[in-house]
Amino acid sequence: MLNQITRDLGRHSFIAAPQAPLPHDQGDPQASLPSRASALALAVVIIAGGCGHSPTAPVAERGPASQPSSQPASQPSSRPMSLVQTASISAQSLREHVYYLAGDELEGRGPATAGLDKAARYLVAELQKAGLRPAFEDSYRQPFEMLIGVQLGARNQLSQGKRAFTLGEHFVPYTFSAGGDVHGVPVFAGYGIRSKDHEYDDYAGLDVKGKVVIALAYEPGDDDPKSPFDGKRRTTHASVRSKVLLAREAGAVALLVVSDKLDPKAPGPVSKDGGIFAARISAQAAKQLLGFDVLKRKKAIDRSYAPNNAGPARAEVQLTIDIERKRRTVHNIAAIAGPAQAKEVVVLGAHYDHLGMGGEGSLSGTSEPRIHNGADDNASGTAAVLEVAKSLGPTAHKGQRKLLFIFFAGEEHGLLGSSHFVQHPPVPVGQMAAMINLDMVGRLRDQRMNFMGVKTAPEFEALARAAATARGLTGTYGGDGYGPSDHTAFYAKGVPVLFLFTGAHADYHKPSDDPDTLNYPGLAAVAAVAADVVGSLAQASQRPTYVKAPPPKKHGGGGYGPYFGSIPDFGEPVQGVKFSGVRSQSPADKAGVLKGDVLIEFGGLEVHNLQDFTIALRRCAPGDTVSLKVQRAGKVLEFSATLTRRE
Repeated sequence: MLNQITRDLGRHSFIAAPQAPLPHDQGDPQASLPSRASALALAVVIIAGGCGHSPTAPVAERGPASQPSSQPASQPSSRPMSLVQTASISAQSLREHVYYLAGDELEGRGPATAGLDKAARYLVAELQKAGLRPAFEDSYRQPFEMLIGVQLGARNQLSQGKRAFTLGEHFVPYTFSAGGDVHGVPVFAGYGIRSKDHEYDDYAGLDVKGKVVIALAYEPGDDDPKSPFDGKRRTTHASVRSKVLLAREAGAVALLVVSDKLDPKAPGPVSKDGGIFAARISAQAAKQLLGFDVLKRKKAIDRSYAPNNAGPARAEVQLTIDIERKRRTVHNIAAIAGPAQAKEVVVLGAHYDHLGMGGEGSLSGTSEPRIHNGADDNASGTAAVLEVAKSLGPTAHKGQRKLLFIFFAGEEHGLLGSSHFVQHPPVPVGQMAAMINLDMVGRLRDQRMNFMGVKTAPEFEALARAAATARGLTGTYGGDGYGPSDHTAFYAKGVPVLFLFTGAHADYHKPSDDPDTLNYPGLAAVAAVAADVVGSLAQASQRPTYVKAPPPKKHGGGGYGPYFGSIPDFGEPVQGVKFSGVRSQSPADKAGVLKGDVLIEFGGLEVHNLQDFTIALRRCAPGDTVSLKVQRAGKVLEFSATLTRRE
């Protein structure tokens, strides 16, 4: 399941990353935002074992000979009908799939790795064995490119006059830096913070336009439990991306952050260009560039909690940054079954990628590479979709609709596979009657599972309840169709969705999410529920009725942080943030923001990417009225939105 870096920009709850403080021991703020681990508390993340399984030897990835059904589609039914029996879903088969997909041999199925490709070949071979037709003409694969890594190139230089500084010893570029050559006189901007709440402004009286800003890492009083910046717990002002945004908005050409951690070999976050040159520098380098000891200035600020900036030094700084962003091709895998003459389809999907050796999304608590097998997340959902496909495939010709079974790549990096799929579908999106998504369904406890999206079609809640009851399960039933997984991309396109999962657990995004932790009889029960739902939807005389569902109502105490209500589009890279939708009756909706708009300014701050939007939103409070600009059909439109409290 997607780790929620922007859990609430309208997506996932997608609307406003929470105002949760940064942990004091987070280290160098290279990643810019609070760890995506903090996302776990906000959303619908999820909980959940093995016999060794050897994959079928790969064969040519062409589908079986075309087998259009010679039988006519059955007559419309006045009630949902199940196409599968309990015995059709084998716990042993699920166990074998999971033990292969989440085995160490696949090394966590990271993006564009050999392990992910092995998983893709395995899925294709299983679909071929089941006799299912390829979904993409004569192929089971749908290729798309994704950004998989960022590293320093060969040309990274920092100098002042004749003095040259050493990469790794004196400076290291941030991997979200702009690239190329830049120069400007250096100025010192304290901690690089502007905060109305704290009546603190490091930029007050300081002209930084066209200059190179040097700022301290973190925030004043980092070790002071009585610091007005929330004691020893770091606030959002400590984020380097917040500092980057402020320096960029003030007109600086570069930001150099004084840091005690300079490792050019340490991988940075996989991120887009932040719109400004940015690097970490040592305190020694800062002293040489500015002509005074910045650590003494730091002590003065920490004592007084008053800004202590300094105007331009005499000599210009020359900075060259060379960032290599690696893009690779990965594949969605899909097959189709059912009557050839049917126009509509029911989609059942799961993502098959995970975190590989850890990295940015890992909650392991260490930067040491370790295999993250992702048994529950999401070998469990992948295995379930495979077994449902095998069970429903042979009788799919009896339905009113085709069945499309799909396995997404790129989910852990922003719903990339599902976003690409709905923008390049093999079947028109308008013919997709429903989408059922399985993500982290391997840890059933107390015979209780979760259904999200039941309000996206009026038929869904009764259907979900009936399916759960028939399999001896109980359920919780949640409303709208947005969440931290692939169904979001479909709902934003007008497709009713159901999201099945079995609850959160302590092994989420950790190396301990292994096959022996799953409840395989429980997984079989959840898969049977999914089969019943999908079979019933395929058999029903009428397709589900799409409803633009309101966000879930809060229960108990109030929420925290500002709420806007937009849904970012993760599949289409743009300058700004493109919206795939807005929540009904949200501040964005009431302001007039529409699906397809590209946000370019929010609250007076330019928005280059999703991180900028997150920071700009977090600078606001519930009740604030903010101005914003969007691009729509080649025009720039201005709106005003009154933010509410996130629930």
